[in-house]
Amino acid sequence: MIMHLTREGLMTYKQFIQVLEDDVSPAEAESRYQEYKTEYITTQKRAYFDLHKNEDWLKDKYHPTNLLSVIERRNERCKVVAKDFFLDLQNGTLDLGPGIIASAANKSENGNDGNSEDDADGDKRRKQSRGSSKETDPLSAAPKAHPVSSEPRRIQTDIERTLGLVRRLDTEKGIQGNVLSSGDHEKSDVDKSHMGSMGPIVIVRGLTTVKGLEGVELLDTLLTYLWRIHGVDYYGMSETNEAKGLRHVRTDNKTPSTTNINAADWEKKLDTYWQERLTGQDPMVILTAKDKIDAAAAEVLEPHVRKIRDEKYGWKYGCGAKGCTKLFHAPEFVYKHLRLKHPEIVLEVTSNLREDIYSQNYMRYVPAIFYFNL
Repeated sequence: MIMHLTREGLMTYKQFIQVLEDDVSPAEAESRYQEYKTEYITTQKRAYFDLHKNEDWLKDKYHPTNLLSVIERRNERCKVVAKDFFLDLQNGTLDLGPGIIASAANKSENGNDGNSEDDADGDKRRKQSRGSSKETDPLSAAPKAHPVSSEPRRIQTDIERTLGLVRRLDTEKGIQGNVLSSGDHEKSDVDKSHMGSMGPIVIVRGLTTVKGLEGVELLDTLLTYLWRIHGVDYYGMSETNEAKGLRHVRTDNKTPSTTNINAADWEKKLDTYWQERLTGQDPMVILTAKDKIDAAAAEVLEPHVRKIRDEKYGWKYGCGAKGCTKLFHAPEFVYKHLRLKHPEIVLEVTSNLREDIYSQNYMRYVPAIFYFNL
């Protein structure tokens, strides 16, 4: 059973065992400490949620009702940024750096047409920065993937995987006409051991030029697209609503690994993570819990769907709401009618359920580390 301690902040294990009884074994002390940490974090989460749950910024992250409009705005923003990306790709001006291009983000927010002098200056500064010192070079500052990511066979695997992710995420957000996934594709006949020529070739047709993307250039283009449009840090194994900062980049495979995990384990972790995403749902859509809410509404509405025998037309389905005499040919039309014309029937149940889902989303998805210093 957890003791209730008044000390502020999460205690270290050393601090915790000092308040235990002298006869507690090391194994029991460890078990109690883990239990204490779990209760501490849960209590902190609940207190923080109760304090801020009526604020729009928190609802926009976790409330199923707010998330519907947040997802719609996100999808529209992604379409705008994707359009700019495709134009830069076709014009040969695409920056493949690991960061977020400020002008692209600003275009989606401010409606910038991309033709101002500020944009031109920004492009110039970005190109100049590629040759700057390590302190200001995004590639040097970016977090690094495991060195195995630079091996030719891994490059090929990741091209196929990222192409699949691009198709899946574009479909989820309604992005169409992506030259990277729906344009001209060929297979390279060049020796697969050559780093620059392996696997598929994507043909990019500009106004005056035609270029084939393959190998590391194709992969880096796909990685850049996933990051800037979909918030996917492929090597970092993360997906966010809107990308910020720098994504993970490959290192020379001769560079010592900065992680303790071995190559095989890292590859397995990477492949498993993205395979689950390819067969799963948009994380934000999951938070809306649409199927759960629809099922609860259907259960409440079911008693109001009545099967009625009509002497002239045979079986009909009627609305059982108070004072309503509408008849329909099939039960699904009654359910639709009830939702549109008699929303009060399900309002209380679904409203309470949405609040429960809001709380559950927050408690489940906010990282525990956030509370260690509260």
